[in-house]
Parts: sequence; structure tokens; C-alpha cells
Amino acid sequence: MKGNSPLFEGKTWKAVKGDINYMPQNGDKSLFGKYIAKRSDVDPNGVLDVIAHGNWKEIEIFSNGKNYKISSREAAKLIQKQPNFKKAKAIRLLSCNTGEHPEGFAQHLANSLGKNVIAPTDTLYVNEYGNYWVGNKKENGIFKVFKPGGIKHGRKKIFMS
Repeated sequence: MKGNSPLFEGKTWKAVKGDINYMPQNGDKSLFGKYIAKRSDVDPNGVLDVIAHGNWKEIEIFSNGKNYKISSREAAKLIQKQPNFKKAKAIRLLSCNTGEHPEGFAQHLANSLGKNVIAPTDTLYVNEYGNYWVGNKKENGIFKVFKPGGIKHGRKKIFMS
């Protein structure tokens, strides 16, 4: 996404209780965003939550009626423009698998933002009451903390099978 993109105009998200919510408002993909917004731990100790679909390489955001898959650098630009970013002590990704790979999306985002990023290592599930957990019953995942200063952008190519 280069040049003048509508994503960088600062009109792509709706703040809900201090969150940055990149989920669509309607349709099948909107349920996760609606349910996770009901969680009881909004803004735990000054952490800014970013809600989006994702994986270890990118997140998916909804803007102007379309879905976009964006890199950690593009996500960092969007997050930094939000008024509640500067006072945030850390960023928590409520986005599946974004913390799965030690040199993936969450680490690159931490490097770009200069703040700790907390991300799930597996699929993030949520029920209609806002209760959420990482991983299924057979393999439980965790929220992992990624600190700035880890691997650098573009230094190492990651190949996974």
C-alpha cells in the first residue's frame, strides 16, 4: 500500500472503550469484533487493544467497505495516528496467531512502535459474552510479550512450511 491510501487518512477504525477496532460492522467477519468488545478487561493497566483478524505475517482491516491485508509497518502507521496511542504503555493484539512466530508480525510491530506488543500465539477464541481464550482445548496457546529491539525489518527472510 503505497501512495495516498484511504487507510492512512485516520478514518479506518472505530474506538470502542479505548480499543482500536479494525473489524467490519456487519457480516460473518464482524462477530469476533462484536463479541471481543464485551470483554471485561478493557484497557488493563494502560494497554491499548487492537482488534483485527490476523496471522503471524499480517492483519486484516476493514475500511471503506473493503478488507485489506496489511504488514506490521502499515499497521504501525495507523496505530501511531490514534489519539490514545501516545499514552498507551503497551499494545495488545486481539488478533489470531499474531504472536505465533518469534520473528513475525508482533515482533516487527513492537520494533516499529517502540512499545511492548502482547499477542496470542494461537487462534484467539471469544464467546458471545466476551470471554476469550487462546488455543483450543487440546493445545493451549498464550499471550506472549514482544519487546522492541528484536529482529529488524527486512534483515532476515522467514520461510515456514
